[in-house]
Amino acid sequence: MTKLNWIKVGIFFFVFLFLIFSCVLEDRMVVYALKNVRDYCYQIEMATEVNDGIVNGQVASLVDNLEYSWKRDEEKLCFLVDHKAMEQLGIEIVRLKTYIDEEEPIEFFTSLEIIKNYVETFQHFMGSSYKNFL
Repeated sequence: MTKLNWIKVGIFFFVFLFLIFSCVLEDRMVVYALKNVRDYCYQIEMATEVNDGIVNGQVASLVDNLEYSWKRDEEKLCFLVDHKAMEQLGIEIVRLKTYIDEEEPIEFFTSLEIIKNYVETFQHFMGSSYKNFL
């Protein structure tokens, strides 16, 4: 094999390893971010059970923490995952805050269930976006 062929093989393996690394990194980041959201959802549910309702400081604080955590993780994920796939989760988190302010517990719990459903489905279809590689 000539030196030029070895260079081509080396470049091929470098690109191949880079793609594997980025897919593993993306998977770990998505799992971590979605685990945080799921944990916050369960904490919010527990706080509403303990405090008999959604209108209290602990629930509002947990929703604020959820929103902050999601925004932080979403910014990181935008480099690896197609952003439109994550957009709806952020919208539902904002709705939680609105439902607390308007004292609408039925809509609040419906939105919380939607968030938990998104977390479960996102784990199955989120993958690296080819647009982000280009």
